Order: sequence, then C-alpha cells, then structure tokens
Amino acid sequence: MKKKFLAVFLVFIVVLPSILPLFRSDFFRMHDYTHVARLHQLDKALKDGHFPPRWAKDLGWGYGMPLFNFYAPLPYYLGEVFHLLGFSFLNSIKIVFALTFFISFTGMFFLAKKFWGKWAGFLAAVAFVYSPYRAVDFYVRGALGELFGIALLPWAVWAIFQLIEKKKIKFLLISSFILATLFLSHTVLTLISFPFLLLISFFYLFLCSQKKKAFFYLLASFLLGLGLSLFFLLPAYLEKQFTRVFTLTQGFSHYSHHFLYFRQFVYGNWGYGGSVDSIPDLMSFHLGKGHLFLAFLTLGLVFLSFIQEKKIKKKTLIVGFFTSLILLLAFLATYHAQPVWDALPLMVYIQFPWRLNSLIIVLLAFLAGGGCFYLQKRINKKIVFLFLLGSVLGLLKINSRYFRPEKYLDPQKHYYADEKSLKKSMSGIIPDYVPLWVEKDPSEIALEDYRIIEGSLDIEVKESRTNRLLLQTSSSQPVKLQLNRFYFPGWQLFLDNQKIDFSYKNNNGIIKTSLPAGKHQLVLAFKRTKVRFWSEIASLVSLLILAVLGGKIAKKKIF
Repeated sequence: MKKKFLAVFLVFIVVLPSILPLFRSDFFRMHDYTHVARLHQLDKALKDGHFPPRWAKDLGWGYGMPLFNFYAPLPYYLGEVFHLLGFSFLNSIKIVFALTFFISFTGMFFLAKKFWGKWAGFLAAVAFVYSPYRAVDFYVRGALGELFGIALLPWAVWAIFQLIEKKKIKFLLISSFILATLFLSHTVLTLISFPFLLLISFFYLFLCSQKKKAFFYLLASFLLGLGLSLFFLLPAYLEKQFTRVFTLTQGFSHYSHHFLYFRQFVYGNWGYGGSVDSIPDLMSFHLGKGHLFLAFLTLGLVFLSFIQEKKIKKKTLIVGFFTSLILLLAFLATYHAQPVWDALPLMVYIQFPWRLNSLIIVLLAFLAGGGCFYLQKRINKKIVFLFLLGSVLGLLKINSRYFRPEKYLDPQKHYYADEKSLKKSMSGIIPDYVPLWVEKDPSEIALEDYRIIEGSLDIEVKESRTNRLLLQTSSSQPVKLQLNRFYFPGWQLFLDNQKIDFSYKNNNGIIKTSLPAGKHQLVLAFKRTKVRFWSEIASLVSLLILAVLGGKIAKKKIF
C-alpha cells in the first residue's frame, strides 16, 4: 500500500510543474478559447433533455448550430461531470486539461514498462508528458480535444498489444472502450490515428503466436470501438455537407500552407503565434533535443546489442518499426510529401501536416525510455539509476520552460458563460458548423425566440429548450412568423400536433412559416434523422454486446 501511495505521489510531483498555471484563479488566452462556451452549451443541452447533444442553442448568433453533431464531445462530457459536482465551467475545463497530463503519463508508463521495465517506463512517461508539442497544444493552441486524444494513444497501443498477446475477453473490453474514447475525443486525430493504430496492430500481430485467433479479437475490438462511437462519427461524416465545414480546408487553412522543413523537428524559436506559410513559424514544432538524444541512445544500444548477439529479437524489431514510422510521419509532415497529400482527398481534413507530431511524440517517448533497459544489461544498476535521474531532471530542465502561458488575463474577457455574451461575441469565433444555407452572418442577434414578420399576433412562449420550442398563438388573421432557429436536417414544425412545412432558404437559413387565424399551438422540435437514428442504434448494440461480455467476466469471478 505504501509503495502504491509513493508511486502516485511521485507521479503527481513529476507532472505538477507542467500544469502549475492551472492552479491560479485567473487564466490565459489560447488560440482556441471557446471551451467554456462549448461546455456551457453542452450543459444546457443535457439539462434540456437533448441527448446525445447535437445542437448548441446560443451559438450561431443565437439562431443555434449543430456543434456537437460534428465537434468531438468526449472532453466536454467529462467536463460536465465536474461541473455537475459543483465546479464552475472554467474550473471544469481546467480539470480536464490537467487530466490529460496524468492520463498521458500513466498510459506511456504502462506501454513502455511492458517492454522495457519500470525504470524505462518512468523515463518514457516523463518524456511523453514533457514533449514540446504537448506544450504547444496546451499553452499555445489550447487544443483540448487533440490533447485528450494524444493522451489516450499510448493506452490504445498498450491495450491492442495486450489483446493480441493474451487474446482474452477482458482486453477486448478494455481495448474497445479505449478506442471508442479516442475516436470521440478529436475528429481529426481519429482520422490520422486510425491507420496508425492499424499499422501497429498488424505489425504486432505478425510478431505474436496464434495469429488467426488474435486477428479475430483485434477485428472485434476495432468494430466494437467504432460501434460505440458511431453515434457521433457517422453523422459527423455524412451530414457535414450541410454545413460550412468546407471552409476549414480552404484558403490559409489548406494543408499546402502548413508543411514543415526537416530542421523544424530539431530547431524552432518558441512562440505563441500561429502556423505560417514557410519559415519562420510563429510557434515551434521541434520534438525536443533531450528526447532525440535519448531516442538515438536507444537506437545505438539496440544496434550494439544486435552486433554482439547476432540475433534479431522482438524488441529489436519493435524499435526498428517504431523508428521507421517516425521517419515516415516526419516525411509526411514536410513539403516533400505534398504529392501524397494531393493524391489522397481525405487528408485535406487534417488541415495541418504538423499535426502528425501527435503520433511522432508517442513513438519518440517510447524509444526515449529504452536506453534504461539496455544499460541495465551492461552496467551497474546504481549507475543506471543515476542515468535515469539525470535524464528525468534534464528533460524537466530543458522542457519545463515551454509549459507556461504567454500571459495571464481576466477570464471574463474570453471565458464567459452567459447567453447574451455567447450570442454576441462567441458566434463569430465558432462559425464552422453553421448550416450551409446561411449565406451571411445575421445582422441581428436572436435575443428572442421569434419575430413577427407580417400581421398581428398574441404569442406566449411556453417552452424554449435546446431541442424544442413551444409557442401558444392567437390571431384574427393569417400571420407570417419567423422562428429564430437556423434550419438543419432534423428540425420539424408542428401546428396543433400536425406536421407542417416551412421555408428557410430565402431567409438566410432562418425558419419562417405562415399561421392561419385562430388559436394554435406551434411546436418546433429537433428530431433524429435516419442517419442519427441508425448510428445511435449501432452504438447501443455495441454497448449491449460489451455489457454482455463484461457480465460473463464478472460472473466467472463471482462464482
């Protein structure tokens, strides 16, 4: 018990310097400072009974937009848990950011420990947490979803390796769950990590015995992981055509403006600006000189071991494969690889080739820990311990300076959570998923739920929720009425419980309708489309399968 407590305390002490700024009452501006707004909208949707949340009521200048139909929601679900426990929206986001550091450390520790042992696992975990690119993602970009996904990558690799080796239901459950959480953390990272994980899986499958059985376990894991996340992934892909999301891949957001040069992996002036076309970038993408030194040391020791033993071992193959993957990913991130990007249409959605650093730092940290393992075979353990201590302190000294914000500010300037401010100031910051038929930014913010276009009408708002608007109306003549919601597939209008048509294309995407004279009940409801319905069914079926398998394991343990 004491050892476990000391281990947890040591992890906390090592990780703490990287997250110290989170313990202040104020905060700092990042490139993406919309997380509190997103969490606020998720909280409102859930409390309105809208599950799974897809619509954000106050964004889109108050006319709403399908934010969570496209923006990976898992980090905000986790943030909502802390908010429901009593934390403010801002502090809930801070906690989720902090958790990504601890998840990163533990995941890399278990992955590296599996091959190199505890000491090497500890060194690899420190190297991963203090990867300069992770500092860029937090203190510069504020990429919460990407940080969360990166933190889960070592866990995903570890779970897949365990599943292939042991071929047990327990690891099928674990790997499926981790894959699902990864896929729900960041849409773009899902796009680049899926083939990455497949490559690693098939490579490790080649190294292990009982390949046929392991393959079926592996296939089931990926299918169940995808199935669990399908409620989000399928609508996000099939319904993106109805939004402005294509603007994310045009102009300066096109990948052709964000390739790296090889020297940028080693050198780079630290900055808090953005990625620019060519050198010098206003932020750094270097991998860390300490990380590269430790990785090269591992490579040298592996080569020396091979020369002496004249035998290719499993660890040697893994080191060679991971090194090859690093070189491939680094090449793909440079301008030399533009013909590859041009030939593969899906890569346009990655936007920034330097995002491949998300994968490189996982492999590099793993290699950085390997030196401890090979040194233990050659020299005294006390000297190895001194090497470990010196390496950890060196990584902390070299890289801790990156884990600091540029400057602090009053959180209320950017991290507000009141409806009027969100409608007025945040809508222009998050316009990516505004419906396609919104031709221009609205000239008026929707502070009310409706606007009478023509005629006279007595109207009472009985219910105004994220996914439902209920109006009680009375008029002596026909009336034209605007309902202040952007149309998106799923919105349906009911007059006295009868479904009626409405228009939106000639009204900048805002729903409008005509009402006959008399007293009426008008309901605007956000319903499931066929795509959303069947994708949710697929996720429920996957969850049920995993629950049944989990029940069988629990039953065996009990009886």
